[in-house]
Amino acid sequence: MTENYLSLGSNTPVNNEKQQRKTVEIDARELYYKELNNQIRELARQGVRHIILKNVRGQRYLGSALTYEDLYLEIYGIPGEDLGFNLNGPTLEVYGHAQNAAANTMDSGKIIVHGLGGDALAYGMRGGTLFIRDDVGYRVGIHMKEYQHKIPAVVIGGTAGDYLGEYMAGGTILLLNRENREDMIVGSSEKTLATGIHGGAMYIFATKIPEYMLGIGACLVPPEEADREKVEPLVQEYCRYFQIEQDSLLNRELLKIVAVGSRPFARFYFPSYPFNTGQKPEHFQKTSPCEYNCPAGVPTGRFLGHLRQGEIKEAIRLLDEVTPLRYSCCGFICPHLCLESCTRRQVDFPVRTAELARHFKSDLDVELVSAPKSEKIAVIGAGPAGLSSAYQLARRGYKVTVFDEGKRPGGKLFQAISRTRLPLEDLEHDLQRIAKLGVEFVMNTHIDFKAMHKLLHDYNHVIVAVGAHKSILPPIKGKEHLWPGLDFLKKFNLRPSAQVLALPEKGDKIVVIGGGDAAIDGLEALFELGVLGKDITVLDIQKPSAHPEERRKMEARGVSFIYPRFMQEAASDGALVRDALGQEEFLPAQHILVFINERPELEFLPEEVLQDRDQRGFLKSGEQESFISSHPQISVVGDVQGQGLVTHNIGRGRKCALEVDAHLTGRIYTQDHKEPQDDKYLFPLRATAVKVDEMEIEEEYMRCMHCGICVQCDECVNACPREALKREGTELTVDLSLCGGCGTCAATCLGGVIRMVPR
Repeated sequence: MTENYLSLGSNTPVNNEKQQRKTVEIDARELYYKELNNQIRELARQGVRHIILKNVRGQRYLGSALTYEDLYLEIYGIPGEDLGFNLNGPTLEVYGHAQNAAANTMDSGKIIVHGLGGDALAYGMRGGTLFIRDDVGYRVGIHMKEYQHKIPAVVIGGTAGDYLGEYMAGGTILLLNRENREDMIVGSSEKTLATGIHGGAMYIFATKIPEYMLGIGACLVPPEEADREKVEPLVQEYCRYFQIEQDSLLNRELLKIVAVGSRPFARFYFPSYPFNTGQKPEHFQKTSPCEYNCPAGVPTGRFLGHLRQGEIKEAIRLLDEVTPLRYSCCGFICPHLCLESCTRRQVDFPVRTAELARHFKSDLDVELVSAPKSEKIAVIGAGPAGLSSAYQLARRGYKVTVFDEGKRPGGKLFQAISRTRLPLEDLEHDLQRIAKLGVEFVMNTHIDFKAMHKLLHDYNHVIVAVGAHKSILPPIKGKEHLWPGLDFLKKFNLRPSAQVLALPEKGDKIVVIGGGDAAIDGLEALFELGVLGKDITVLDIQKPSAHPEERRKMEARGVSFIYPRFMQEAASDGALVRDALGQEEFLPAQHILVFINERPELEFLPEEVLQDRDQRGFLKSGEQESFISSHPQISVVGDVQGQGLVTHNIGRGRKCALEVDAHLTGRIYTQDHKEPQDDKYLFPLRATAVKVDEMEIEEEYMRCMHCGICVQCDECVNACPREALKREGTELTVDLSLCGGCGTCAATCLGGVIRMVPR
């Protein structure tokens, strides 16, 4: 071993120290399969490219969904089922046997097994190569398929069981029959070999295969010279891996099995006889409910569609089109309105989008949309709206400078949100990606009227995204004893870098006014300070608006939520409140925190812009659906327009940036209005329910029903009894001379993308 070799025991934690090591060994003897897979993924993310697994005993999903082409997993023992599930690039070499479903839906890469193989190997395999040294079980190569340039290959050194190549749609199966057996080469049952084959080819080194063994749709054809040229490199590679002399294998008779036609069971399907319903299928793509209900417009359905195709980079870049905070917001603090509308929740539970966002954390550089431009843009405010605007404009080539009073970018993400909900290092991950685009941050800078005048002179456009940081307190007696919740959170988040006095501590009783999402951050902060849940009372004039799940967590920790309650008076030792019947109660408290609302401070703006303020102090733009104010050089965006979620302000910031880009390039900007998928075209009950612990997060895309989004699964193409549907790339076409209007294609589409309409 090299000096970069490191051995891990079963209880050794993975840490960043291994990033520089070339080879790592893991003792898998007592590791649960999820823990083992997590260690493998973490090492791969850190740059390790040779991982040795010792004492493997039945752990499932080894290598699942890994995407590193130069990664090599050296496995000693017998891995469990689904070895290399959805593998996309790496090489797995097993010094032992492989159990069932190895190479299941494998996309690319290589699996080499120094032993036997189980049943259902290479199910749905569409790329890469699987080498099995010895015999394999039943139903190997079912539904193998070719996809674009990817052509899968399975090389079996020994013999196979029944149903080899069942419903095979593409690729190559090579059965070497290394011991030159004359019987039991491909099982023994009648009409099972390659039954239903409608694509690809199977090659067997043997002198004969009884005709009665061929399944429906399969036929033996004489191999040509091109077939020998195709098979020879696979044999040579097999012999190299297993140290077997190749000439003894190559110099033998070769049989070839292909499909009789492209649709062997066509006569069994309705309608196989001349018939026409007067209907035809049409391809309707709509906005999925999750995307439609996301204020930021995150295209979750399309993101999962890319994952389904194994296109990890494309999936990440799709999210980069929409948000600069796809990790810190989508992964941590977002209340996930997408989950509330997820069709899948009617089956079992919503698709776990937050876990996916955290799992697919990436350091991919953000791609630019346009070449560099000469125009300069100033953004006042480094909160979500300002960051989103700056990010989108920088991607379009503008020179962007962000000014903020705070010491670090992030706005309320940094100043107010609990580090429990959003760890600082995870926020920094997204901020660094924005800075890499060339966005300049000028912090600790207050913009007054004079400074604003200078910005209008020095920059082509100014975006005002200062947020709402002036707390609104109820007009009651003893108002001076109220502590604005935002001020409390800002002071709390200064720890430990600054000495902060008079913060709550264990034993203090706390009254919190307001039960929204901001109050949840306040409660998290109080817990970190040691305050006990039983000493916290949250009051609201109505049912608290905080996300129900977050509220339940707080209640489980002892926090009392009481409503409706109306503040009457505040004092140094507590609060006087009244209920709906007018009865008063005094609640003892050392601190009274108020999380009601905030308003923006905008006195630095020109008078013509300030005239657009409403009664609450928020700004309205000059035109409907426009962010440009009454001053044509100033746009306003984010909480200055009215308070919203972080996701609202990410979406607002993107739209504002697109409008500014159109404004500066002389184009007319029109906001994109999305049309949601109609529920009547969705059929969730067709899906099979699963339990949370039955599905790895890497497989979560399989649960998505892709409502309104075509993910090129080809279920409709494969289901058509007359082969009237064809797909090239993302384009689906229908040959109406063949289509009978039976609706089979529409019935197979879970996402409701295909609908039957009159001809």
